[in-house]
Amino acid sequence: MHEGKVALITACGNKKENRKLPAGKIYKSARIRHLYRRSKELKVPFLILSAKYGLVEANKEIEPYDAVMDKRRCKELKEQIKEKLKKYETVVFFKGGARKDYYECLKEACKEVGVKLISFGSGNMKGIRELPQKLKEAGFELNGGELL
Repeated sequence: MHEGKVALITACGNKKENRKLPAGKIYKSARIRHLYRRSKELKVPFLILSAKYGLVEANKEIEPYDAVMDKRRCKELKEQIKEKLKKYETVVFFKGGARKDYYECLKEACKEVGVKLISFGSGNMKGIRELPQKLKEAGFELNGGELL
């Protein structure tokens, strides 16, 4: 049974703060920080696909690490990722700035658990302004269907 209808997801970033912090704050990426801030404004769950931790909620504290997603790591993390995905009907993945392996890993996991995947974005931040529309396409509503 799905606990929520929609979640926002993006890949982790390479540069990190040097201390334990919530996942939404540990990455120095403008992309992640922007999505974290917007997720709070819109009150949509935000998760980060991490090469070390798998799918991690943005508010969960994590330690800095040095890892990159590849096919082998995806296979190791897939069960954890699928368990987290089962809570949602649809995930909106901002793929701008992410290596292809992150997208492929999430795509496979979504398919295996029957979760709809909507992906968008390119470059580092290109397309990020489409976030409200993509959430709306996913069925996310705020204030009677009007997104902020």
